[in-house]
Amino acid sequence: MTPDWIKRRDHIATYPTRAAALALIEWIRADNWETTSELDRRLPEVGIDWTGDFQAAAERCFAVYGYPDLEDVAVALRVAEVSLRPTRSAPREAATGGSASPAQPVSQPAPSERPEAPQAATYGFTPRR
Repeated sequence: MTPDWIKRRDHIATYPTRAAALALIEWIRADNWETTSELDRRLPEVGIDWTGDFQAAAERCFAVYGYPDLEDVAVALRVAEVSLRPTRSAPREAATGGSASPAQPVSQPAPSERPEAPQAATYGFTPRR
């Protein structure tokens, strides 16, 4: 929301009900969503049809009712937390690098006669010896 948009909007039409604000809190706390797009699509269910953005609706509900769960920082933290967790649609084996086949023994690399020294980051320059 930009300051110009706030000045032009109809404050009566964008006034959320307390039930809508509580529904947004319930949605943000729930673990049944993976992206904010899922929350955006649910806004008309609670009568918020003046925006298609969950975060804008949460910001307006916070401005009206002051629920700390709808503060922009709290919403951003929850969205980040949800987006960083493993997805339910991805199989667990692929996410952890496992496979359905039995584990293969790990063979140790053969020791070389002269171990190489760790190469320092030279950024394109030849290191001095």
